[in-house]
Amino acid sequence: MYLEKIKILNYKNYNSKKIKFSEKLNFITGKNGSGKTNLLDAIYYLSFTKSAFNKIENNNIRNNQNFFLINGKYKNEEKSIEVECKYKKNDKKSILYNKSKYTKISSHLGKIPAVLVIPNDSDLIRNSSYYRRRFFDLIISQSENQYLENIILYNKILKTRNLVLKKFKKQNKIDKNEIEPYDQLLIKLNLYIRNKREVYLNNFKKIFTKTYNFIGKDGYEANIIYNSKINNSIDINIFRKSLEYDIISEKTNFGIHKDDFIFYLNKNFIKNFASQGEQKTFIISLKMSEYKIIYEKLKIKPIMMLDDIFDKLDNKRINHFMKYITEKIDGQIFITDALQNRLKIIGKKDYKMKIIDIENGTIN
Repeated sequence: MYLEKIKILNYKNYNSKKIKFSEKLNFITGKNGSGKTNLLDAIYYLSFTKSAFNKIENNNIRNNQNFFLINGKYKNEEKSIEVECKYKKNDKKSILYNKSKYTKISSHLGKIPAVLVIPNDSDLIRNSSYYRRRFFDLIISQSENQYLENIILYNKILKTRNLVLKKFKKQNKIDKNEIEPYDQLLIKLNLYIRNKREVYLNNFKKIFTKTYNFIGKDGYEANIIYNSKINNSIDINIFRKSLEYDIISEKTNFGIHKDDFIFYLNKNFIKNFASQGEQKTFIISLKMSEYKIIYEKLKIKPIMMLDDIFDKLDNKRINHFMKYITEKIDGQIFITDALQNRLKIIGKKDYKMKIIDIENGTIN
């Protein structure tokens, strides 16, 4: 699958733009703040129906305007696909797939699979377990809609249960008949989500190990361990035992929302022992593996977007990485960089490539 062309109206610093793309490599260059990342974000929006950087839709509208529109036309083999995302200030967003409106916007996830690599991906290593869970949940959700629905349902039930806990604390009274139906639902969802994560990680690690060894070429052993307190024998007693503490803390303290994926390099926590270049190589390998596993599950080549990818990488790692994407990534690729001379590291003269130069939202 690849994006043939995009139309952008009033999105961030773009007023009205139409751009055609190469089906292989699109190199987007320009000074910092010119709009390179905003273009990638518009492409991301077409896949995920939201911005990768700003959850408040009003803030994604160009100054002094009251709506934005992003329209993308794709090719998947011989099939044409059109996606349109529109949002008007203080109104609901509208998502059209081949001119048909979704009943549930979440149904769109996985229709236009995509992988985004950005500088903030360092959060995967440096910040809380939330970022690592979200990373793997998004991979599974793009290929299995049932998993996405169960994650959404789990979060809704968890939120409601936490409100009940707050009520118990305020009233100083516990009603087991009120809370235990939520506990029973959470048990089923905990088991389903935990098992899916474990199965996907086992497959993911096989791809990840090969990818890291190709890009890193440093002889280090990279590994990922899934850490969960959920096992196949959990029952209602697990929630009963922690109910008193849950009420005191006003939140549910047991469940897959506490799981973590631990990253290791040479059997050490990567956060504590790896250099910035090693950490970035690890993250890039995670993202390339995401591409591979989604392609394997959906049989559709995801769109690969790489924002400011060369920062923190030495020339050796850059060369290994570019060799990887030109040889191993079959689908469409978008790369942003402030330096156009990075193109010299692409040695293939017959490589299908388009250079897009951006200056203050103006595209050449």
